[in-house]
Amino acid sequence: MKISIAMATYNGEKYLQEQLDSFVAQARQPDELVVCDDGSSDATVEILRQFAASAPFEVKIHVNESNLGYAKNFEKAMSLCSGDIVFLSDQDDVWLENKLAEVEQAFLRNPDKMVVINDQLITDGELRDSGVTKLHNVRKLGLGDSWFVTGCCTALRKKWLDIIMPIPVGMDMHDAWVNRLADSVGVRLILESTLQLYRRHENNVSESVAVKSGNKTASVVSLWTMYGLRDARAGWERDIRNLGEYSKRIEERRPELEGWVAGETVDGFLVSMNEKRAALSRRVELASLPRRRRWPNVLSFWFTGGYRHLSGWKSAAKDLIRP
Repeated sequence: MKISIAMATYNGEKYLQEQLDSFVAQARQPDELVVCDDGSSDATVEILRQFAASAPFEVKIHVNESNLGYAKNFEKAMSLCSGDIVFLSDQDDVWLENKLAEVEQAFLRNPDKMVVINDQLITDGELRDSGVTKLHNVRKLGLGDSWFVTGCCTALRKKWLDIIMPIPVGMDMHDAWVNRLADSVGVRLILESTLQLYRRHENNVSESVAVKSGNKTASVVSLWTMYGLRDARAGWERDIRNLGEYSKRIEERRPELEGWVAGETVDGFLVSMNEKRAALSRRVELASLPRRRRWPNVLSFWFTGGYRHLSGWKSAAKDLIRP
């Protein structure tokens, strides 16, 4: 099984070398590293070229003629990979030495899975341990595992690229696109193993609350107060648009998908997406109501089963007490 790493870089000189060194330190080294640089003005490209000169595996460096943006830069890097398995990598983390080997074995044990995602330990800029992981925080916030979509923890089979490519215009987060499509049709596997260090610093692209809240002692109440109870309507409206894109792509790629999953699974996905879009639309309406008027409407939505398409009672509780 050939392994590729797809890395997207942009002005990453500060932490890049440590990430590259962690590739070399892997118990099972990659067969190739494909890097797409999005027009860095610092020493990023020079660091990459020096690394390529001595790396024990092939390194391909592509410098974009114009800035593509975060998602499209990753899309280009993935498209240039030749491996059977493609690992996605940021420029500022550190992988533990067993990451590639453990994920490769997960794919070998699960030939029906197209995407595998592992957990990561949240650290500060100096890699000091916070004591919490990304998956831990997702669950602590009352979110379902479908919300665990971190790109730098993701690996996918090459043939999954035929489903996800091209990433739709306006889909600004490639990681959600890769993971949620796979999760929705049952071809994604979550490894609870912590296989990398996520470095939190001032220039992170990720705005995920599950990595920003890197505090082992934070209670569920404090996390909900900081993040779970804020106005989420803009995010829900984005999710409604994205769900439409998921459904459209599944319809377009249905013949390929039905070679891996049953037709009724695809049908179930499409029904589920439509129901979830309707539930989110109703949730946007509820959040727009004053709290006094919202309570009876939330309870009605609960008793008619609307929250089964969200996070159940946890979503209902947030909607009841959200300002």
